[in-house]
Amino acid sequence: MKRLIGLSILLLALFPSKSFAQYEGTVGLGVHAGYSNKAKNVGAGIHLHYYHTNQLRFAPSFSCYLPSKGNSMWEADADAHYIVPLSWLFSFYPVAGLNYSNRKFDASKTNDTGLQDWTKHRIGANLGLGIQYDFGYKTRISVEYKYRFIKDFSQSSFTAGIGFWI
Repeated sequence: MKRLIGLSILLLALFPSKSFAQYEGTVGLGVHAGYSNKAKNVGAGIHLHYYHTNQLRFAPSFSCYLPSKGNSMWEADADAHYIVPLSWLFSFYPVAGLNYSNRKFDASKTNDTGLQDWTKHRIGANLGLGIQYDFGYKTRISVEYKYRFIKDFSQSSFTAGIGFWI
């Protein structure tokens, strides 16, 4: 019996990071950068992670893409992640949520004549996958792929980010 208790204490001491992980109610903040195939350019943004439960996390984010050939774009996402631990440090999560996109075209920034300026606002849905690596105390890096279902602007995006629990 003493050996069993001693072995249990030793295992818990060796692997404390996830053995007592209680994320419920915690908040994380981070930055991300990525590429969108519709904007055909790189973008950057901020994200917030709120753990509703240990497995369910809400992740609102905002991204802005560099202008290209008169096109500019920014997006706001309201996603949910379901965290599935793969090991002590790695987690996998499916992504589902809503998207709001703002796209603008400035004809004066192109050489084509006869083009009109326009601005379009669209609401869409997000579906994707992500993986997270917890590499330090309250620090994580993540990589996500999302497909955004948006009228006239459906697109895929790939992002990588770093975040910290507050």
